[in-house]
Amino acid sequence: MRGEETLAEVVLTMDRTLASNYRGGMFMGFSACVPKGIIPDWLYFSVFCPSVEYDEETGEVKEAPLGIRRIEAQLRREGYDVAVVHPDAVHKAIDEDTIAVGVSEIDPQGMGPATTTFTSFSGKPAYMKVCFEDLMERIRELKDRYGFGVFMGGPGAWQVAETFPRFGVDFLIMGEGEYVVGEVVRRIEEGDRGLEIVRGKPVAAEDIPTIVNPTTNGIVEVARGCGRGCKFCSPDMRELRSFPLSKILEDVDVNVRGGHEEILLHAEDVLRYKADGWRPNVEAVLELFSAVMNRPGVKRVSVSHVALSTVCQFDERLGEISEVAGVGELVPWMGAQVGVETGSPRLMAEHMPGKVAPYKVEEWPDVVEQAFGIMNDHGWVPCGTLILGLPGETEDDVMMTVELLDRLRDYKSFIVPLFFVPIGESRLSDHDFFTPEKLTEVHWEVILKCVDHDLKWLPELYEEYARANGHGPLVKLTIRALTWYGRRKIFKSALKWCPEKELVEAVLG
Repeated sequence: MRGEETLAEVVLTMDRTLASNYRGGMFMGFSACVPKGIIPDWLYFSVFCPSVEYDEETGEVKEAPLGIRRIEAQLRREGYDVAVVHPDAVHKAIDEDTIAVGVSEIDPQGMGPATTTFTSFSGKPAYMKVCFEDLMERIRELKDRYGFGVFMGGPGAWQVAETFPRFGVDFLIMGEGEYVVGEVVRRIEEGDRGLEIVRGKPVAAEDIPTIVNPTTNGIVEVARGCGRGCKFCSPDMRELRSFPLSKILEDVDVNVRGGHEEILLHAEDVLRYKADGWRPNVEAVLELFSAVMNRPGVKRVSVSHVALSTVCQFDERLGEISEVAGVGELVPWMGAQVGVETGSPRLMAEHMPGKVAPYKVEEWPDVVEQAFGIMNDHGWVPCGTLILGLPGETEDDVMMTVELLDRLRDYKSFIVPLFFVPIGESRLSDHDFFTPEKLTEVHWEVILKCVDHDLKWLPELYEEYARANGHGPLVKLTIRALTWYGRRKIFKSALKWCPEKELVEAVLG
């Protein structure tokens, strides 16, 4: 915290849905995709998205999203005085000496896959969209008063590529920002208000600055990019760069000093850290987990994403990672987001053959099931995503996904169906969004089977979590009651929306 100092030259902020640690559950951040008005605002902001702590005088937050922390560190490296400020307190951090205000966003217009899926049935905007537009209105009023410049970036920048001046944004940074953000601020300082899109480029691992303040939920980046080449993904993901272990541990130490006891390792595929092409470097991954767990102040370690094809190559050695991380002792299980996407080898070959490598595309359903089994055997719980409406998808392709879901039913996991979104600058950006009007009977079967699958495993997962955290039998009873109630509510909603009533009865009845 800055304390009693002069206000910063550059103020960085984010919308209110990103100014939360989601009660320590990073995947609860998906609640920002929920339509506003489905539940009362007071319940949403107190239970699902409570505010991070921030200084009442300066507005500076105790923890912030990783992307903002990187930009903060880069601008400090280039000589600017920077403050990362809570969106509700931007007015406390800005005055006539403010040079620039930067905004980082993930889904500013509610166009992301999860958001379009969750909001398309309600017709209501997502919380993230509402909060973003509210923030930009307040920043625009301050800009009119003080004359500073505004720049914006983040994974969701593509959503406002054609409309950013409407939000009072002068420079829109597309892609990785470390190499270009300093020049953008210098141009603003010189009076340039550009109305320009500035294209960043992939940053070399050795050039990425160490964070100077804690990240949300202690998230620590271990690699950037992917290299698998899925057509629906951002071009910035084309090159995998693993960070030196020393740099990772510096970020860990910053988070520990900020009060974090659990470190969340983040990459598109944590298990490909320092990989040799498609072949994982198991020893390097083991060294990474061991080094983080042995860092003074660290009590737990978790991961964000892993790839199923990498899990299959780890095979039994995944158990060594579990042992280092204390799975079954310190934590009941290790959760990780994985991309299942489809059960169709044809669609895999068309849009994402790299996701299967080094296996053959026709082996994809077997790779998925084998990886789910390996993860379960070693205390890992996959949270899988499916994509409905990929370009060129046929009914046979969707039926293959239905068949794959049947094969996965007995594996402890979560599976979430998402509508296809033509992400800006991806190779599929000229295709249409998938919408509820395009849902066929087999699409509905996928959705209903996912709901049934998740409701099957939810009570057990939460009971294990409750036991590990010392919760009593009342919590267990409450979870079971809420699961039963939720199933009935979803059943009634499905009867309302799904034209295939017999299908709803058969799967959820």
